[in-house]
Amino acid sequence: MADDAARRASAVDTARANESTLGAPARGSLRHPVAWALAALVLVTAVVGFAYWRDTWPRGESALSRALDPLIKQAGTDQSIVAATILESYREARTNASRWSGVYWGFSFLAATLSALAGLILKLEFILRDQKVKNDIAAAFAVTAAVLISISVSGDFHRKWQANRIAAAELERIAYDFLENGGANARSYFSAVGNVLHARHIDIVGKTDSQNVPAARKGTPKQ
Repeated sequence: MADDAARRASAVDTARANESTLGAPARGSLRHPVAWALAALVLVTAVVGFAYWRDTWPRGESALSRALDPLIKQAGTDQSIVAATILESYREARTNASRWSGVYWGFSFLAATLSALAGLILKLEFILRDQKVKNDIAAAFAVTAAVLISISVSGDFHRKWQANRIAAAELERIAYDFLENGGANARSYFSAVGNVLHARHIDIVGKTDSQNVPAARKGTPKQ
């Protein structure tokens, strides 16, 4: 009977040990994916927050606005209409450039980070010990990174950012030429603004034949 009792006690101890061994990975595998999901959420939130925050960076708009303001206040004059048109067009192009820059670089940095994390998870043993969970998380990060790059490329975010940035620079130059000339021949500047905006649309669409953009980059009118 003593031998039977000893065998029963040994069997109970073995069962408890097996239960403990089987239970530990399950709990660990549950905690780690949640932690990584939270980390990914924080990373995405940080990228989106940075994109919005960078809209507050100074871009030279305030100086140009102050310079054009006296002309804009001359209500009903050609100088006022042209100055307001130039300033509004500049603000639109500059704001679009800032936003497309944030989207493009945000997608690029996030894709690079996720790709690096996918490789890191597979290589480092102390991060996750469950190989199946590691493979799943790494695959999810790699696929997400690939999707981000595909969206950025197919959406032509880089081209849209550059097109608006160049247009903003051209409009800024036209504005200062307009101020230097004291607003003389004000209405002649409409064609310059129109050419710059037309060139921006052509650049965004992707048509690069300069013959189809008459004087697009030579925006300043003849004096």
